Amino acid sequence: MKNKTLIFSFLFPFLLTIITIMSVYTIYNYFETKKRLVNDINLRMNIISTQLKDTLPHFINSYAINEYKKLIENQMEDRNILAIIIKDYNYGKIFGKEFIISGKIRENEEIKDFYESNKEQNNLLKDKFSYIKIDLHNDSDIKIAQIELYSSDKKLNNRLEEIIKKSLLEMLILSLFIIVLVFLIIKSLILRPIFDIVKAIQNNDEYGIPKENILQNNVKEFNELSLKMNEMISTIKNSRNKIDEMNNSMELILSSMNDGIWDWNLKTNKVSYSKQWKKILGFNDTEIGNDLAEWERRINPKQLKMVCSEISNYLEGKKDTYNNEHQVLCKDGTYKWILDRAVIVQRDEFGKPLRMIGTHTDITSIKDLEKQIIKEKDFISNIIDNSSVIVAIVDDEGRMFKVNKFAQEFTGYTQEEISSVPFFWVRFLPDYIQDRIYDIIDEAKKGNIKRYYKASWFSKDSQEKIFEWSNTLVKKEDGSMDYLIAIGIDVTEKEIIQKKILQQKEELELIFDYSKDGIAVLDLNTKFLNFNNSFLDMTGFSKDELLEKSIFELIAKQDNQKNKKIIEQILEEGFISNYEEIFAFKDKRIVTNLSISLLPNKQSLLMIIKDVSSLKVLQEQAKLASLGEMIGNIAHQWRQPLSYISVSASSLKVKSEFNMLTKEEIAEVSTAIVKQTEYLSNTIDNFRDFIKEDKTYANISIKEVLDNSLNLVHASLKNNFINLTLELDDDLIILGNKNELTEAFLNIISNSKDALKEKEEEDRFLFIKSKKLDENRLELKFLDSGGGIDESIISKVLEPYFTTKHKSQGTGLGLAIVDKIVRERHKGVIEIYNEEFAYNQKQYKGVCFNIVFEKK
Repeated sequence: MKNKTLIFSFLFPFLLTIITIMSVYTIYNYFETKKRLVNDINLRMNIISTQLKDTLPHFINSYAINEYKKLIENQMEDRNILAIIIKDYNYGKIFGKEFIISGKIRENEEIKDFYESNKEQNNLLKDKFSYIKIDLHNDSDIKIAQIELYSSDKKLNNRLEEIIKKSLLEMLILSLFIIVLVFLIIKSLILRPIFDIVKAIQNNDEYGIPKENILQNNVKEFNELSLKMNEMISTIKNSRNKIDEMNNSMELILSSMNDGIWDWNLKTNKVSYSKQWKKILGFNDTEIGNDLAEWERRINPKQLKMVCSEISNYLEGKKDTYNNEHQVLCKDGTYKWILDRAVIVQRDEFGKPLRMIGTHTDITSIKDLEKQIIKEKDFISNIIDNSSVIVAIVDDEGRMFKVNKFAQEFTGYTQEEISSVPFFWVRFLPDYIQDRIYDIIDEAKKGNIKRYYKASWFSKDSQEKIFEWSNTLVKKEDGSMDYLIAIGIDVTEKEIIQKKILQQKEELELIFDYSKDGIAVLDLNTKFLNFNNSFLDMTGFSKDELLEKSIFELIAKQDNQKNKKIIEQILEEGFISNYEEIFAFKDKRIVTNLSISLLPNKQSLLMIIKDVSSLKVLQEQAKLASLGEMIGNIAHQWRQPLSYISVSASSLKVKSEFNMLTKEEIAEVSTAIVKQTEYLSNTIDNFRDFIKEDKTYANISIKEVLDNSLNLVHASLKNNFINLTLELDDDLIILGNKNELTEAFLNIISNSKDALKEKEEEDRFLFIKSKKLDENRLELKFLDSGGGIDESIISKVLEPYFTTKHKSQGTGLGLAIVDKIVRERHKGVIEIYNEEFAYNQKQYKGVCFNIVFEKK
């Protein structure tokens, strides 16, 4: 536990006492003041309410609105009053209303007229401190008005805040005064004598003994302490001199030995180490401590448990001697092998060990020599057994007397089985080689051997692997064959891969030559290196003309900055895909779908283009058809707002002619008209956003895009009596194109609408739901009650030109465009299936479009 200073020990209780007293006083003062101020506010509220109750009925009966507004404004001079609101029932009858609301409210330290429609003023009323409501009656006991008084606690809070600040300031000043006072007292009377004693003690020699006596002090207690400490220092100096004499004698003995000596006092757990013990580990005498922990942390952690167990067994009498070899950490970070021997030299009256002396002998060189001998002895054996190749040795009789573990594991035979009889290993070879083995051994006896060849080996269970063999012939002194070393490297996978590469090469050449899509190889400057016939036919150029061009020279709209970004994207990401571009070839312009990939050599590009000009025309036709339908939708959507504007304007005109028009009515009707015009404007904006050709991709909200899409078809769904149910609680922000997604959603909704037209009006339902699957994925589900799609063709509905409608009603591109936009452009997943469900206690079947968007 960390010791506390004298200053802290004295000062902390004083500060704690003062802080406690001041805190209690502050809390008491706070609550007393708060109680008094609250009573003042409530008393003032009651006085004002009484005054208003006595005065207002006269003005209300006289319809003197301006007069009682002045009265209210005068009462608002009291800063505790937040608002005074009057509900005038008399005045309301004039306008055919239950009551007219008027009043004053304090807003940003200004007194303003109260408006019931003002949200900010209503929010201020919610934060009221207190509230009084009074009903006013005339002489006939008829309710003519209602007064609502709201008070504010702002002044109350300001006053309470002042009290807290003042109390904290007083506490801080008093605490600082006490700190300074106590510090000066402690420093002069206590700390100064103690520091003098400590200073004298710190002036010590190499053994920690003070060099001079401690000076006496005027304080009686410190003076007696100094005398006692001087006596103790004198005794320690005498003892130290005797110890030095003994150490000098011992050093003469130890210096003649190469072993390190250690002396362990088991009672105090202290250990003394000789200079030679420290020298063995590379330390000077003063660089290492004299305790048991120093020895423990230098033993190799892997051996510490074993060494401690050996010592314990010896100390407990389980072993007669202690003799142990282990590694010890040196100053340079290396380990040395130590022969550690010790004996118990002192026991107590019960035979318990009290002192143990031992020696350390450096045996590192001996251990290194042993290790080198073992290493050289096992070197060849380890290579043979642990290699991942076959190593086999055959003698001049054809006996394979040595095979490594890999060969045994592959063949399924043990070393004993393989070496049991001559030529046992012939069974591992193919039939066409087996008959030649005997001739090969005979030739080897003559000194002739085939060094390199490729051949298979078979395992016990007929597994075949291909090996590349390297043979070495070892001869006896007379030149005859001693043994043959055969090393086989498994190249089975290599052979298979080479075959696959050759096969893939042939397949790629066929694809390149016969593909209907244009395929070209470019250098990093987009110059043509090679191309197939389809690409050449598409451009109309000759082969020599095309080899002189780059791909960007053929793009219809030249944009060097854009082209540079495309190349940078390919080099960074490795590819671009589904990129739409218009090319100006020799005698024609075509719209293409373009993909470019960086080839593995990082020095060339592979480009594939597909002519989608005809598909593009049909897509535009499909979009124009949907635009025509939406124009009709807009006409329906505009009828109701325009009708409302016309009726509102007529109403204003009539009231104006009869002098019944008020400012409030003008404001109310004007606000409503502006709201309707904003609705008309938003409809146009949504329509304009959809038809403009915006190709940019940005962060967009799935829910916002869907809301805009529904705004465009709302009237169409309503006119076809389709009940739309939305559950769009979840949303996801993705990188995408708002117009493209809008087109996809409109095509899905249009598909459902066409199916629902065939149903009874009460059975036309469309459900749209969103659900987050996790933090980065959103599921969007479109489900209708249109009866579903025939299961035999449902897998084809996303294919271009496939339609379930009559040719006069559909092009077959709507859902194909949906698939292209969702999957290719926005990397989503779309699934179409039939689903049966219950709604309003009735069973339905319909088609479900399930789309999963992912935030990349």
